[in-house]
Amino acid sequence: MKKMAFIDMEGVLVPEIWKHFSNVYNIPELAITTREVADYKSLMEFRINLLKENKIPLKQLIDDIKELDVIPDAKEFLEYLQKAENFEVNIISDCFYEFLFPFFEKLNLPVKNTYCHHLEIGPDGFIENVLYTRDKGKHEIIVKFQKENVSMTNSIAIGDAFNDFSMLHLVDYGFLFQPSEDVRKNSPAYFCKVDSYQDIISHLNRKKNM
Repeated sequence: MKKMAFIDMEGVLVPEIWKHFSNVYNIPELAITTREVADYKSLMEFRINLLKENKIPLKQLIDDIKELDVIPDAKEFLEYLQKAENFEVNIISDCFYEFLFPFFEKLNLPVKNTYCHHLEIGPDGFIENVLYTRDKGKHEIIVKFQKENVSMTNSIAIGDAFNDFSMLHLVDYGFLFQPSEDVRKNSPAYFCKVDSYQDIISHLNRKKNM
């Protein structure tokens, strides 16, 4: 029987996209992420307004994203989870399909196993709004699987920020990947804090040998 893995994208498998935008356009405020601000919807309103003020359209942002690659060893890590550990990998991200499509191909991720949001674009090409695919948090996706009687035995979740806490609570093993000091200090003691993919692999191997 396959085990379930629920994994964030930004900061775990791919670089922080908004920090990249901040560097490209020299706008420090764009570097603020959910590692610093827990209220994601407020953060997105702030970001959209900044992009409009600086006249940066979606097409330009997508061109910038194409300059980024996945985090080193991310693809190999996912392959290990799928082949060696028999996990079904599901991506739960508060990022957007419009930003993440280039990475899905690089990571060999089928779109049907990804749960993200959409962007609403105005006639002038600027981002107008976010079309959220869930209202309360990432845990909603896991609850959906539970309601479908999918086994959560030995399930894992991997995130890096405050908005990942709700999904880490619902699995057997929740990992915080390279969390900021603020996230680390304010996270439950039972979340496993790790600094590398190898730390996660080692933890899974220890559990198998117990």
